Amino acid sequence: MEIEKILKDSLDVFMKNIVAFIIGTLIALIGSILIVTIAPLFYGIVYMAVKGIKGEKVEIGDVFAGFKVPGAFVQSWIVFCVLLASIVVLVILGIVGYVYSLLFSSETILVIIAALAFVIKIVATIMQSLILIYAMPLLVTRRYAGKDALKEAAKLIQSNLTDTIILFLIFIFSNFIGYLLLSIIRLPPIIGLLLTLPISMIVCILVVQNLTGEKPTWET
Repeated sequence: MEIEKILKDSLDVFMKNIVAFIIGTLIALIGSILIVTIAPLFYGIVYMAVKGIKGEKVEIGDVFAGFKVPGAFVQSWIVFCVLLASIVVLVILGIVGYVYSLLFSSETILVIIAALAFVIKIVATIMQSLILIYAMPLLVTRRYAGKDALKEAAKLIQSNLTDTIILFLIFIFSNFIGYLLLSIIRLPPIIGLLLTLPISMIVCILVVQNLTGEKPTWET
């Protein structure tokens, strides 16, 4: 997988539709405050990325595709429910660890529990990211049902583990650099998301295409 070319192509797609991507992402972030709109609005950002990759004009209203494409609202939430389930597990783990620390004072046991909790948290966080890296693009580009997108995402992770890890590390590094630069010039982190989120989704779709050898053929 040519990571350098994928990153260059992603930036080109973003720059050609920069206004639509930034405003659409801002709408998605603000609209996600309602909670129930998170999944379909995220779907919309991926939808915008697909149009950009296909060379079509990306419009701000495309961010609402999750409410317009038949079945997209429900299927996007099926994918997001897996993400939310992993978050719930992390919260429960944190509560259990805290209660245990109040009831027992053995430092050795607490250190072991803290170490296990940290490892589980890292693994869960990585899995959350990988689900979104592959599953949501598959949901949009192939019009999969949510469960089918998750199954295909798992297969892609299993058969392309090295490339997936590299991609994940690139995401972490790029978002960290973006956050760092914004902190230096004293701008709120949300501004960074307006740039990194759409670019990340474009990268995800190009990676899926690269790994599967397929391109979206449906009409946007």
